[in-house]
Amino acid sequence: MVQRREQARVSSERFAEFNLEGKVALVTGGGTGLGRQLALALGETGAHLMLVGRRTEPLEETAAMIRTSATIISGDLTDERTVGRLVQYASQVDILVNNAAIAPKTDWLQQTLADFRQTMEINVLAPYRLCQVFAPAMAARGWGRIVNIASIYGSVGVDVRRYPKGFDVPAYVASKHALIGLTRYLACRLADTGVTVNALSPGMFPSRSRYTDVELHTLSEELSRATPMQRVGGPDDLKAAIVFLASPGSKFVTGHNLVVDGGWTVW
Repeated sequence: MVQRREQARVSSERFAEFNLEGKVALVTGGGTGLGRQLALALGETGAHLMLVGRRTEPLEETAAMIRTSATIISGDLTDERTVGRLVQYASQVDILVNNAAIAPKTDWLQQTLADFRQTMEINVLAPYRLCQVFAPAMAARGWGRIVNIASIYGSVGVDVRRYPKGFDVPAYVASKHALIGLTRYLACRLADTGVTVNALSPGMFPSRSRYTDVELHTLSEELSRATPMQRVGGPDDLKAAIVFLASPGSKFVTGHNLVVDGGWTVW
């Protein structure tokens, strides 16, 4: 019995490296999909959440599921007025998760420059702007975690044959490559401050919000066949990864792109 208690004590001390109690985590696009999964994971490990997104209702739904507590801020991250509202929290935010993104699916020959620019604004420039807002205060305190949610399509190309007809995401792929590059650059700039900057790249996590039930079923089967683990990502497959990158335990990890894809990129 004494031995078991000692083992439990040691185990508890080790997992303290992943305890986020007392930390404040801001998650953009936290109302739906992967953003909700990321926010719930951080809440489960003790962080207070700040959820940012365009629509209030999904943010409220996520907030109601958070085990700790959550603050909701609705607004467009490409609008400097929204950014201005976030500046007041710069001294409080310990963990920044840049998750909000869009992916217009138009044939690359037909996708307009306006669509391309909007994708870059949301997927790259908004994360960059938020890093400008929150990183200096983190550095001044000597601790901070920035996690940019990229994609495996920030590292590889897209086999459009596996997707529904008309699926084409040139701006999205370009933006995720750019986001990983930005991650590595800022990791170098902040490396001696106690602030780490990493990317998290999900693989196949098809969303119900983007496809009909029939399309989702067909797509999931196709993507599962193309994944070594023979399945797509589930509702808790990113949780351990985001907690690790946001935690004290990842203090010697920066500039890294953590891929969670069931083996998609190792074929």
